[in-house]
Amino acid sequence: MRHIVPTIPKAYESQLGDPSKISSSRPIKISTFRGLVEVIAKFAYHNKDYLSFFRGQSKDYLNKAGSSTFYPTIYRGEYLSHRELRYKFDILEGCAKALAQFFEDKRIDGYKDVKRRKLIQWSILRHYEVCSTPLLDFTHSLRVACSFAYSKNNSESAYVFMFGFPYLTNRISLNSEHDLVNIRGSSPI
Repeated sequence: MRHIVPTIPKAYESQLGDPSKISSSRPIKISTFRGLVEVIAKFAYHNKDYLSFFRGQSKDYLNKAGSSTFYPTIYRGEYLSHRELRYKFDILEGCAKALAQFFEDKRIDGYKDVKRRKLIQWSILRHYEVCSTPLLDFTHSLRVACSFAYSKNNSESAYVFMFGFPYLTNRISLNSEHDLVNIRGSSPI
């Protein structure tokens, strides 16, 4: 697997440090949406080979080493036993079958793709928060990421994370160089 290492704009080099250890750097504090847009634009300009995606969260989940972590819902928890993980995947499998059957019974556009492709089933279940899945949600929209960061958030601050991914080729993109699967939620079927 090839690692994606960002190019840090000069204005942020001293604050963020080593680009290969970006997940353990301190967040950049920004007080306005306009300020956020300006910072994002600088990073996007310096990382032209990657497509920008965003994730909004009410807090920064750090591991014991102090690095930001991003786990799909199915893997979240302090200690996850094999039995508990198997149980979560059994629930996912049941929900996926029910979803595929529902699409087929109602003859919803794209039902054949939904029935055949687990990744599409999982992306729909993830998007609508039906059950835990091994997928993570990202968005191209900075506004959407901000709304997720502040929804159900009682704090005055929130976190918006920027990710650079290889460019997409299809509605489901498999990138073997980076070991990534990307499913476009705007057109899952």
